[in-house]
Amino acid sequence: MPKHLASKPYSGESRVRKPLIKPFTPKLRAQHYDTCSRRYKTLQPLDQLPPHLLIYPKKPRRNTPLFHFGVGVDFRQLYDYAFQHRLVPEDYRDNSRLNLEILQATVKHLDIISGANLYLEPIVHGKYGWIVARYSNYTWYHEEAKDWQEQMVMDLIKKELNVDDKPRWHPSVAP
Repeated sequence: MPKHLASKPYSGESRVRKPLIKPFTPKLRAQHYDTCSRRYKTLQPLDQLPPHLLIYPKKPRRNTPLFHFGVGVDFRQLYDYAFQHRLVPEDYRDNSRLNLEILQATVKHLDIISGANLYLEPIVHGKYGWIVARYSNYTWYHEEAKDWQEQMVMDLIKKELNVDDKPRWHPSVAP
């Protein structure tokens, strides 16, 4: 028997361990929904991001919520754009497993024609479910361009996808 175990008395009783995962009871579920709803009410899309939420490379911070800057779009706008511009084969239309690939093809096309680094991000919003984002509050320092260039990119996205809303800072869905 190893030395460290031999020095401890063994009572013969087996210990009951606490479960690692708590059972998801209705009470816990209600608390979880309440917490999530409070979080999303406080993290609405912002026109201007407060300075304390911007992350600088030389002064990294912990536990800062993730925001993405871009234009909010609907699933149907991205989906229709891909087929209208023949970015994906027509066979993809009936296959729901390929929906994400269809959306990504649209964003990749916009990325190429705008010359800017764009990506697709899901968001929680009453009107939109997705955002064609330019950068986040963690990457803005490296990705941000001159004001007129940013305006050109956002105007191109709005024109191509027929979006009227202006670009905003949207909170990330990921915790």
